[in-house]
Amino acid sequence: MMSGSTIEPSTAWRMAVIGCGRVGNLHAQAIAGHQGAALVAVCDPDRERSTAMAERYRARAYSSLSQLLAAEKLDAVTIATPDHLHVAPVLAAIACGCHVFCEKPLAESAADAARVVQAAAERGVHLAVDYNRRVAFGYRTARRLLDEGAIGKLDYCLLRVTDRTPGAAVARHPHVMFTTLLTHHLDLMRHFGGEILRVQATAGDEPPGALLRNVSISLRFTSGAIGTIVAGYRDALARTVEWMELGGSAGSLVVEDVTRRVIVVGKDPDRSEVFEPNHFISSDAFDDTIVEHVRDFITRVASGNAPGVTGRDGLAGLRLAAAAVESLRTARFVEVPAL
Repeated sequence: MMSGSTIEPSTAWRMAVIGCGRVGNLHAQAIAGHQGAALVAVCDPDRERSTAMAERYRARAYSSLSQLLAAEKLDAVTIATPDHLHVAPVLAAIACGCHVFCEKPLAESAADAARVVQAAAERGVHLAVDYNRRVAFGYRTARRLLDEGAIGKLDYCLLRVTDRTPGAAVARHPHVMFTTLLTHHLDLMRHFGGEILRVQATAGDEPPGALLRNVSISLRFTSGAIGTIVAGYRDALARTVEWMELGGSAGSLVVEDVTRRVIVVGKDPDRSEVFEPNHFISSDAFDDTIVEHVRDFITRVASGNAPGVTGRDGLAGLRLAAAAVESLRTARFVEVPAL
């Protein structure tokens, strides 16, 4: 077992996928298509699903994670179990010395996320969280332009997101939007604006104990910039829809959707510059960002570097989500202590 060590570029990383649903299949696709990795095993309590994935990628199928970890010598695993079932497999893999790439959220609570982050640090392994939006064309391009000074110093960040109403398996409590969907967007706020000092959340009217369907979150960054997230659930929506605007001292930019074009406007509002993905060399499919993120994790960590999105980022997102829920309860701004 290779615990926290640098993998030589010529050595294929031995990996396993935990969870063989739709996202797990994207993880498997990413691993199988990376020249520095080998998918040797998959695991799911649904034996039919694990067997089908194993046959597709010529790997070994397991229905028990403990059996997989005992039988296989692994360098890393990816976790694609349901959102509320991440902590146990992540901790088990860490205990065996595996690097871990985990789907978001890292845990259901900030306390559990902190426990996972501490376990990885103590074992000396890398832990990554799939905030895949960071690697998508729209947000990736916006980050580059911001770093290049295209809009000057950031003054504000506005983000809108609408998603389909989740089923009962996901909607496990009224505030689930904060701990699942919006951990992505709270992470994007940190990604663009830096650390967040305080949070205030409001919600639309719903019966007591019902799923919150419309929320807004106001943020104050330590830099002095401000931010707002407006989010909602809509029944039978075909896909998630997002839009972001960054305003700066020298202009603004808009990300039309996760994988769509970016528009930059300087001080003359009648002139703009448009950046669009090249569809001849890349896809604009959202699922491709997950594949790209897994491959980026392999490349970085197998070369001895930290992942692009770490377990601490996953913890930070859940701490912000907890602060938003506390703000709803108290109808006040909630301070967010530095990690």
